[in-house]
Amino acid sequence: MNTQEKQAITLVANITAKPEHAESLKSELLKLAEASQAEQGAMHYNIHQDNDNPNHFITYEVWENQELMEQHGQSAHFKNFIKVTKEMIEDSNLTQMTRIA
Repeated sequence: MNTQEKQAITLVANITAKPEHAESLKSELLKLAEASQAEQGAMHYNIHQDNDNPNHFITYEVWENQELMEQHGQSAHFKNFIKVTKEMIEDSNLTQMTRIA
């Protein structure tokens, strides 16, 4: 692994939409991904939807370092996503990881 990969931070978000809001949440996640992929430090920003449960989404994000990931959390598009989707989400869970191999 190179130095950049050793400093990278992986963030996985498991998000479950309220059933009546799944399509709206999906739309907002796609907007968020588009804006986030253009941010400095975004190495990967992928959105996945569960094949068996269309209410369940996962974001898989890899940021160059902790500081740039935290800057993402303060971005206008991320703050807007939180504001717009707070009533759409039934449950969410964030896991932050560091690549070891």
